[in-house]
Amino acid sequence: LLARPAARIEAQARRLAPVLAQRLAGRAGVKTAPVESQIGSGALPGRALPSWALVIRPATGKRGGGAALGRLAAAFRALPVPVIGRVHGGALVLDLRCLDDEAAFTAQLADLNPA
Repeated sequence: LLARPAARIEAQARRLAPVLAQRLAGRAGVKTAPVESQIGSGALPGRALPSWALVIRPATGKRGGGAALGRLAAAFRALPVPVIGRVHGGALVLDLRCLDDEAAFTAQLADLNPA
């Protein structure tokens, strides 16, 4: 996964964004964005690789955004195969560098319940 080209990750992000946006319609917006993946805190601390992410922003105004973001992150963690993202800038960021089973990810979106 360390050698995975950023262009392939970007293509994957662009395929997944509309699928996830449809699933979250009315509750959150989904965009793609370039990010940096941390290589590892033990082996190579401080090193990063270019990557791409799905950036999910709850569809709320300024009020209640933090709570909605928390519920969204919890819903992804509660999937059959938990999806762990990071909260940054009022959005849930899912770095796709390590997503190797795109079909399994999209299949479990039916279980996503960000109530």
